[in-house]
Amino acid sequence: MNARKAKQRRRELRERNERLLAQIRAAEAVFHEAHGGAWESWTKGPAMLFVPTLCEDYPPDVKEAVIVRRQAAFTGECGCGLEVRITPAGQYDLRHGAGCPGEWGMFKALARAAGWNIELTGGIDTDG
Repeated sequence: MNARKAKQRRRELRERNERLLAQIRAAEAVFHEAHGGAWESWTKGPAMLFVPTLCEDYPPDVKEAVIVRRQAAFTGECGCGLEVRITPAGQYDLRHGAGCPGEWGMFKALARAAGWNIELTGGIDTDG
């Protein structure tokens, strides 16, 4: 592929991703399915969101992390400076800042400390 075609392809991909993000931001979240009591799937425009279920009996730090992750998924916003993008493969990708309870590594550590196994399969893990 020559440089001109490559540049055109990148521009088209960026424009597609901007359209997808706009559709996701504008859409209402619609509940899709519960997955074993720990996870829920929702649709928001063209995106399928997998979020942890919010339960009142979670320890306060886990509950806060669940709320942060859910809020970020549904609104695309977080006080940590959340980075929201569409990957080249078309995946809705949320990246929380270091130290945020919604950041995947911190979220997993808090959940494990509370005795909750939150491993995901099938590429649902958005924060790597």
